[in-house]
Amino acid sequence: MVGALVATLAADGLRLHGFGFKRTGLRDAAPHLASADSLAWSLNARRNRPLAGCEHASCANCLAYALAWRGETLEQIERAGRPS
Repeated sequence: MVGALVATLAADGLRLHGFGFKRTGLRDAAPHLASADSLAWSLNARRNRPLAGCEHASCANCLAYALAWRGETLEQIERAGRPS
């Protein structure tokens, strides 16, 4: 439903920012967003062990974790946009 709303607003020429979108929402709305951000990666990092090679207690503020999360998210968005 949010994807349809974002698509409608973007079609009216609005440049939209997806504040706090989770991965599922981003997969639907990504083609219509100018930008997006979320702290979902940080929350996920707090709930899991640090990445291999990281020496801190949590990767909640870790650039390597954030970049890995971003890469996985972009990959999921790209896969969702491919025809089956």
